[in-house]
Amino acid sequence: MDVVLAGDIIGSKKNQPDDYLKIIEPILKKYSKKNMFQIYRGDSFQAWIKEPEMALHCVIELKAALKRSSTLDVRIAIGLGDIELIEHNIAKSTGSALTNSGELLDTLKAKEQEIMVCSDSTIDHYMNIILKLALLYMNSWTENGAATVYEMFKHPHITQEELGKKLGVQQATASRRLDRANWQETQELLNIFKRYYKDVSHGNNN
Repeated sequence: MDVVLAGDIIGSKKNQPDDYLKIIEPILKKYSKKNMFQIYRGDSFQAWIKEPEMALHCVIELKAALKRSSTLDVRIAIGLGDIELIEHNIAKSTGSALTNSGELLDTLKAKEQEIMVCSDSTIDHYMNIILKLALLYMNSWTENGAATVYEMFKHPHITQEELGKKLGVQQATASRRLDRANWQETQELLNIFKRYYKDVSHGNNN
């Protein structure tokens, strides 16, 4: 089962395109299959994730990277399903992963939830509740909190002492920022998504 992200930038009109494009392009390239992401209309994007179980890693890294600015955020739909690749072009391709992500993105603003999943499985409901609860703290990240989380995604094996040096603060301050940003809970959320992906891929709708 494949995963496609469809997203748009919140706050794009308050910023120059370069302000957010230089942030999202390297992250999309990092997680996408080769040449399988596109940015369109200036502030919208879609990406075919090369390691599907890592899709939420990409989503939260994008959110943290953007929220380092108080005027930027992101809205992302995670679509699971199949993809029929046409002319090696994600924009021309079809399949339920693309349909699920695109249609879900169109509803996110009205649902007032910035991150949701759709796989046409009954367990989507539970994953989306978990994401809604997680957004209670992610939407409250300060610029410092978002920067701390972003560094953890960039350097997953970094020590807190090294993290402090990168952030220009003491180790104790870095540790407090991780706690306030709910880094431990974020790791648990990422593990839950991997379990969800495994269950959906194996057709577990119970």
